[in-house]
Amino acid sequence: MQNMIRLPQMREDVFARVDGGADETRRDTSYYWDNSKRSESNRINLQRTLSGEGFFENETGRYALPIGTLIAFTQRENSRYGYPATASEPYKLRYLSIDPSTTATPLFNRIRRDFGSVLSMPDGSESCSLFDEIFYRFQSSDFIDLYQESEYITRLLTSIYRQQVDDTQHRDPIEYGYHLIKNRYTSPITLTEIASTCGVTREHFIRRFSKRYQTSPGALLRSLRLDHARKMLETTNLDICHIAKASGYSSTNVFGRAFKKNYGHTPRKSR
Repeated sequence: MQNMIRLPQMREDVFARVDGGADETRRDTSYYWDNSKRSESNRINLQRTLSGEGFFENETGRYALPIGTLIAFTQRENSRYGYPATASEPYKLRYLSIDPSTTATPLFNRIRRDFGSVLSMPDGSESCSLFDEIFYRFQSSDFIDLYQESEYITRLLTSIYRQQVDDTQHRDPIEYGYHLIKNRYTSPITLTEIASTCGVTREHFIRRFSKRYQTSPGALLRSLRLDHARKMLETTNLDICHIAKASGYSSTNVFGRAFKKNYGHTPRKSR
């Protein structure tokens, strides 16, 4: 009998889905939640201010939630949110509750690790449009299938992350440069181009970056590129020229010299 191929079982929680969402209007301090005391099943929660103002607090402090902000939290964590005692207008909000999954949870955790729980979501932004589209599709049961629903959620979380990065360009150009390096190291971008995009001189960028992150931007760029190249050498059969280009190097020779200087041997010997 011909051997049958046994396909691996697919876990249902690979795909993210929305399991709750509504618009609410709150007018007094009876609207108050302490997440550390909640017993519901844990969920990814995204809550956007439509008008008025709410508050959110955790171990890092207390934050106002005016229009254009979003809070990201889970039940059972050490945080609280609600209607502030100083408010004089109704607090209108829109929330989405997302079933945790192996696709959505790492993105959600990365957002909060890098930017915290109080996030920017300006009206008219890509993230705001995706948030509202998911909300209305959930309300009308208008997702084609689970795959489309999970795709929208992944796009939403990615766009939320991008929005926070974009916000740092004018608020904190050095942090913006850090994100540029982390996101674009596989392209042949230079420190001069990064500094120019941040709106500062190359010398200013290097000095401020090195002081803040305890490493120079050039060292971080080299480390990311070389680590990416080393992993490709160890896990693929692609030629050296292709790996050099895919790792942000302008030529194979430049890549070879940098690799040997860092690891003590040529790229070919890594195989």
